[in-house]
Amino acid sequence: MSIASFLSGNFSHSGKKVRYAVVGLGDIAQAAFMPAVKQTGNSEITALVTGDAEKAKAVAAEYGVKAVYGYEQFSELLKSGLIDAVYLATPNWRHAEFAVPALRAGIHVFTEKPMEVTTAKCREIMAAKEESSAKLMVAYRLHFEPATLSTIDMIRRGELGEVNIFSSAFCQMVDPENHRTKHGIEAGPLFDMAPYPINAARYVFSDEPTEVVSAVGMRHPEAGLGDLDDTISATLRFPGNRLAQFVVSYYGSTVDSFFAVGTKGSVQMNPGFGYGMP
Repeated sequence: MSIASFLSGNFSHSGKKVRYAVVGLGDIAQAAFMPAVKQTGNSEITALVTGDAEKAKAVAAEYGVKAVYGYEQFSELLKSGLIDAVYLATPNWRHAEFAVPALRAGIHVFTEKPMEVTTAKCREIMAAKEESSAKLMVAYRLHFEPATLSTIDMIRRGELGEVNIFSSAFCQMVDPENHRTKHGIEAGPLFDMAPYPINAARYVFSDEPTEVVSAVGMRHPEAGLGDLDDTISATLRFPGNRLAQFVVSYYGSTVDSFFAVGTKGSVQMNPGFGYGMP
């Protein structure tokens, strides 16, 4: 699925490209989204929004983007007529700050996961969407990734029998200087990494968890990662006596997998979540 397939309608019929503003120029924007735009054939980047003027200058030159705005100028961009959609790659706790005014202005929103860091903020975004003609999508690619789809199809066909157990480990060693370590729990692995196993469990079981049975956060002072739980483990109960367990960590060598275990067999996804991994 291309990054603009969800913007069907006028664009696909008119042959016009979807004009994106990239909001936030961190690693995910520069390493994943922006290079991919060239491959779609239906999208282009026409504006950048960032708080770093030097970075903006370099990235604008690399991609041939003429319109550059500071975060405080976002309202001006929405009125400029230069864009049809925004791609939000800001820190998670700033998604609503840009998604809500964009939707209210009729600008489509393609936001990185998670949608926000509180249910209240998520509902604020969703309410803006309900009142808007624009579309909203969370950039969670695994619902379209071939290996994931093949695994889910295997489960749905009953090849594993009754799948009752989900288990996942998702870990990486994060540099203490990385921005994800400098904003407390809102920037830690809970919001950064945990959405992957949680969504994978929901996908495997085709259901929603009913209870957090247990959860624990650990801090390793020797990691130097600041005021956050660098390692988190949780067990979720799902309907039908099914359990999902996962651990996510900023202080562990690279592990990226999950198991789905049924009464007739099991399947492992490895890598289970990472982008661009073999």
